Amino acid sequence: MPSLLFELRVEMEDGTTYDVVADQRDAAKFEVQDFGCSISAIDSRLATAFRYMAWSAMTRRGETKLSWKDFDAQCIEVIDMPEPEEAGEPGDALDPGQTAPSA
Repeated sequence: MPSLLFELRVEMEDGTTYDVVADQRDAAKFEVQDFGCSISAIDSRLATAFRYMAWSAMTRRGETKLSWKDFDAQCIEVIDMPEPEEAGEPGDALDPGQTAPSA
């Protein structure tokens, strides 16, 4: 089974943001919720899944004391953070087909 890691960025109503990594523990907790679903069907409830898994991971790490209900009410958005190569971050490796700039 592939690794179940979700790198998520959370934005709250007060403007604070958190970067959190949810793992299989958080995914398993989402699956058994009344509003949850299996990870294989996560696309059908992606926004709720990301929100719940972010809250679960933040709670587990002591980054929030909010209940799920309060977190859900105050959370503006949770997004899947893009991989560095998808984001085009500065300092990405050169394409192997390109020559390096001369010194």
